[in-house]
Order: sequence, then C-alpha cells, then structure tokens
Amino acid sequence: MNDRLPGMPMSPAPKRKKIVLVGNPNVGKSALFRHLTGRYALVSNYPGTTVEISRGRLVLEGIEYEVIDTPGVTSLIPQSEDERVACEVLLKEQPDVIVQVADAKNLRRTLWLTLQLIELRRPMVLVLNMADEMRERGIEINAEALAELFGIPVVETIATYGYGLRHLLRAIPRATVPKNPLREQQREVLGTSPEDADLPVGLLVEWMEVGDARFQRQVEQLLGRSRLSPVRPVLELSSAPKGCHGCSTQRSLCRALEHARAQFLEQAVLTLRKEGSERPRRELTPSAFRVWMGLLFCGVGLLIWEELGGRFFWPTPAMWLDQLLLRYVAEPAWALLHAHRLDLVHHLLFGHPTTPEYGLLVGAVRVLVLLVPLLVPAFVLMRRSARFLHQLGRWTRQPLTGLPILGVILLLVYELVGYTGAQTLVGTLEDILFGGYLIPWLRSLIPSGFLHELLVGPYGLISMGLTYAFAIILPVVGTFFLAFGVLEDSGYLPRLAILSDRLLRLMGLNGKAVLPMVLGLGCDTMATMTTRILNSPRERLIATLLLALGIPCSAQLGVILGIAAAYSPAVMLTVFGVVASQLVLVGYLAARVIPGERSDFIFELPPLRVPILRNILLKTGLRLRWFLGEVVPLFLLATSVLFLLDQMRLGARTGIEWIEHGLRPLVVGWLSLPAEAARVFVMGFLRRDYGAAGLFDLARQGALTTTQVIVALVTITLFVPCLANFLIIVREQGWKRALAIVGFILPFAFAVGGILGRLLKALGVFS
Repeated sequence: MNDRLPGMPMSPAPKRKKIVLVGNPNVGKSALFRHLTGRYALVSNYPGTTVEISRGRLVLEGIEYEVIDTPGVTSLIPQSEDERVACEVLLKEQPDVIVQVADAKNLRRTLWLTLQLIELRRPMVLVLNMADEMRERGIEINAEALAELFGIPVVETIATYGYGLRHLLRAIPRATVPKNPLREQQREVLGTSPEDADLPVGLLVEWMEVGDARFQRQVEQLLGRSRLSPVRPVLELSSAPKGCHGCSTQRSLCRALEHARAQFLEQAVLTLRKEGSERPRRELTPSAFRVWMGLLFCGVGLLIWEELGGRFFWPTPAMWLDQLLLRYVAEPAWALLHAHRLDLVHHLLFGHPTTPEYGLLVGAVRVLVLLVPLLVPAFVLMRRSARFLHQLGRWTRQPLTGLPILGVILLLVYELVGYTGAQTLVGTLEDILFGGYLIPWLRSLIPSGFLHELLVGPYGLISMGLTYAFAIILPVVGTFFLAFGVLEDSGYLPRLAILSDRLLRLMGLNGKAVLPMVLGLGCDTMATMTTRILNSPRERLIATLLLALGIPCSAQLGVILGIAAAYSPAVMLTVFGVVASQLVLVGYLAARVIPGERSDFIFELPPLRVPILRNILLKTGLRLRWFLGEVVPLFLLATSVLFLLDQMRLGARTGIEWIEHGLRPLVVGWLSLPAEAARVFVMGFLRRDYGAAGLFDLARQGALTTTQVIVALVTITLFVPCLANFLIIVREQGWKRALAIVGFILPFAFAVGGILGRLLKALGVFS
C-alpha cells in the first residue's frame, strides 16, 4: 500500500554510507575488502592521481554502504603518493566509519596510526588481523582494554580464512567516535586539541611541516579556509600558542607531538600486550624432516632431469607415462568415442594422432609428473616445519642460495606457462577446438561475401580476433596469473626485491623497483601506473623507460616460453640474455644521464606463508575478468583495422601489402625476417600481446628459422610500448618524455635486432 498523499513530494533516497579501510601495508586489507564486498568490487584511479583504490558495495542491517579500500600507509604524514591519496580519501570522502585493519603482531605500529586516525573525529572500528600468527608467536593482546582505552569496537580476525568476519559486521553499525588519550598533551603543546577546534590540529601542524605545497593546498580546499582560521596562528606560527614553552618552529611542535605519542605508546604496549612463549607448532620429527627434505631434492632433480632429457633425447618418467597413456588409454578410448560420434572429446583429451602432446590429458600427466614431486614436499615442509620456513626465508634473500632458488622458480613458471599454457592449452584450443571444429563450421554456415570475410576470413573478427584472444592469449595469461598469484601470496616477491637490490642499483633504482618490473610481466600498462610507489621522479622515469623498453607482458612472456618449448631452452636463454643485457645497459646509462638523487631502500618483509588455493583462484579469476574486459574489445578493434587495410586497395596492393612494402627494408633487409612479419610490428603497437600472438602464429606455421625466431622475439620485446601503455606514459611523464621514450626505443630495438641477427649468423650457433 502507498501511504504517500497526492501532491506530497517523494522522500529522497537514503544516502549511501561510506566505510574506508585504512591500514599499514601487508596487513590484509584487500582480503578483508573482498570478504566485505564480494563480487561488487570496482578498481579505479583516484581523481588526479594514478594510485588505484578499490570500491565495493556492502548491505548491512538494511543499510547500503560503499566500501573504499585505500593504499597501505605507515603514517598519515604523507611521504609518498600512496600516503597522500589515503589522506585525501579520508578528508574528501567524509567516511561514516573508518575501519583500521592492523597486523595484530605489531601493536606499536598499529597504535601509532590509530593515534593519528582518531584526530579525524570519525566513528572507528579497529580490526586486529592475522590473529593466528599473533597467537603462534605467543603474543596476547587485551582487546577489551584496548576497546575501553579508545572507546571503539576492537575485533580479532583472520582475513585469509574469513574468521571473525561476523563480529566485524556486527561492529560496523556500532562504530563510535574514538576517545583521544592525548587530548591534554596536545592542548599543552598546541594551545588547542582536535576536540576543541573540531579539526585534526596535530595532523595539520605535521602536514604543514612536510613542505608539500600541493598537498597543503588540497587540505585547505577539503577542510575550508574559514574552518582553518581559528587555528591559523598555530599552523603559521605567527604567534606562539599558550603552553608552547617557547616553541618557535613547526619542527619543534612536531617533535613535541611525536614525543607525546611515543611516551603514550610505551605505556600502552606494556599494558595491553603480553609476551608469552611461542605456541608449540606441530613440528616434524628429525627423521621425518630428513625424509621430506630428501623428497624435495628428488623433486628438484626430477624437474632438471625432465628438462635435460627432453633436449638430449634421454628417456624420462613423463615420456614413459605418455607412451603408456597413449597405448593403453587413448587407443581404446578412440574406438569407444568414435563409435558414439564423440571425436571432439577424444581430440581434446588426447590430441590428434599427429599432435598428441596437445591433448589435455597428456598435458595434465606432464604437469603432475613435474610439479607434484616438488610442490607436495615443499607444501608439507612449509606447513609442518617452522625451522624450514625460517631457513627458506633466509635462503631466498642471500645471493648464494637465492639465485638457485630463483632458477628453480623460473623453471617451474616456464613449465606451467610455456608447456601447459602456451603449448598444451593453446594447441588444444587453437588447433583442435577453434581451427579443427569451430571456424570450419562457421565458414560452412556463413555464405561467402563481405560478412564471411569480416567474421571468418583471414582477418576475421572470429577467425583472428576472438581466436587470438581466447585460444592463444587467454591460456597463456591465465597460467601466468596462476603462477604470479602463488608467488604473491607466498611472500616471495619482497624477498626478490632484496635479492635484486644490488643489480637494480646499477640502473639507478633500488629493490623497491622490482615490484613494478614483476607486475610488468603481467601488464606493462598496469606496471607503469605502479611506478608511483618509487620515491623520486628520477626513479619513476628510469623505471618507466625500462618497462617500455624490455619488460615483456604476460602474453609476450608466454609466447617466448611457448616458442622456446617448441625449439630449445637455448632460444629462451638467448632471448632473455640479450633483453636483460640491454635493460642493464640502458638503465646504467640512464642513471648517469638523468639528473637526481637515489633514494634509500627501506622495505617491510612479510613472513613466508603457504599460499591458499581459494585466494589464488579468486585473484586469478578477477585478473582474467579484468584482462578479457580490456583485451577483447581492443583485439576486435585491431582486427577491424587489419581487415580494413586488407580490403582497401591502393593501386595494385592492399593496405597491408603497402605496409609490408614500406617496412620491407627494415624487416626483410635489416632484420632478415619474412615480409609477413611486418604486420606483427603493426599489431604489436596496437597491443603488445596482439603482436605476440601474431608472432606465435608465424612460428607455429614454420615460417621462421630458429635465428629468425630469436631476432623477432628480441625486436618485438624491445619494440615501442603498445598504445595503451603509451597513453599511460603520457599521463605519467607528459608528452615530451613519452615521445622521447618512443623516439629512443624504436631505432634502438631495430638496431639490436639487426646486429643480433648478423652476429648469430656469423657464429653459426642456430639454423
């Protein structure tokens, strides 16, 4: 029934409330965000910045909330772009609830941020995450006393498993404005307090002391000049406030505030936290430890045996199992499935008789033989042996042991992405499903003419665009994202940053830059945006240059690994060796040409953890959804451009033939590649992975010799960034620098490719 009388105005829709998640880096904010918002997550750049924040939707007790996940911060006194954006979000969004997510093991660092957040005078909830790790270390925190001290709900959670989430959902609607235990000290130092002025006075003084004029102007805009007028004397120190004890500089005020916080934290940590003996974990017995370590080394040995055996034609366990599978399973299955007209199922499981390695079942056997003997012992040791986990953490950081461990990890990634993704899955999807069934069926269905050419012709939207996207790129990117998710969740990437710090310093960077570089192996566009985590404009420019120059995206990397799997590991080593040497050379020269100072490398090292399969699959699915949402439209657009060029005739040649003719001196004359490779470079500028897919197609058709494969891979890897990455570089560095980067990379890539081709021919290393 509608109780609204005629002529009465409709009541406005209730305003959506806002929850902002704040916390230090690596405390589980993103995991908590996923639990709160589920599939309604939306990632976007904060206005005026390239720092990404996540937004999602939560309905709680009939009230709709917008949940905002901010970047990890160590303090609300911004020293980086991430911290500046977090402060802006807190001031601009005016959250109805601030949820501080904390590492329960580090109470001192948690409360330092809490003391800054309470000055904002917004309702708060404190979440002590990683409660399981806290208890394992024998740490106890009096959550009730902590809640009473600040007057806010305090909840313990384990975000990776969703434990404590129900308590958090009950606490959010009951969030309260926190009490300020430093109110009197702030009044004594500043002559006022956040409660008196209804402003974060302490934070304002520290923000002014930072000296970031741009940020100070934004703070004034967000808070309003009129509101700041009463505390202007304190901020500008035009007159010494009462009780300042002769303070005459902003730095003196900041030191007094920091001293007050430090004194409070000393007492609070002693009162709230109790150190006990570490909870005894189920540790392996010495004999069991030796057995599992032996199995682990056997798994590593088996992996190396398989790699060497495949190249030197030695018999290997995977070969024996393949032969048994094909003889005793595939042949009887063929008779059964063929009788029921299920040839497609047989081809998907066992491949064509000429290409049995593309069968899904055959590929699965290889993966099981290679990965299970290594990963199962590693999993057991990481779960059951604290000694092994501690030693592994040390080994991964030291060059003597860290480099061999990195080699084994890269070999595993090579197997997963190169063999499983780029060979087995791509072969099954492209050759069997699309090439053997779907495309021929569509060609027989669609009558010849313009529509036939547009959809299933040589440059058809389905036969080329969707086939490249789903049959070539999707398997490669999917397996890479799976491997990347394992490395990310295990805590290995920060250790890789420490391991690579010395090398990166040669290029004017530090270990922190390894994170954008590793992300670049997924997508250079996304990685270029994350260079903002670097501390200086000089480092951001060098990192952007190196990403655009020689960091292959996931599709390119998969193509390199896939082609190497079809030829030999020497191809992969040559390509990676040449590209890496050019990166070091260009980085070394750039570090000496580009002015500026090198920043210090201070990095938080999270503990090594056993990756959780559910989290890895969730991250992989979300990344694939994002990737396909971006890739498929661009692939169709690029295919349409090629289709129009193919249909457009200028004289005796089509548009594509004119491009090939124009690039012939470079592609054929200088690089010694076939003329068809010219379109690969055109496609590569539209999207790197599109060009990589075209190169993969040429290699699979046997149109390239081994030397040509190496030259083409090196050149397209060093080639100009794709259009999307170029536009991001323009936004990050400006038009002049973006054009300068492209103007350097384009001739450099062709020069390296041509010199490499002549060198390989002179040495006679490859055919």
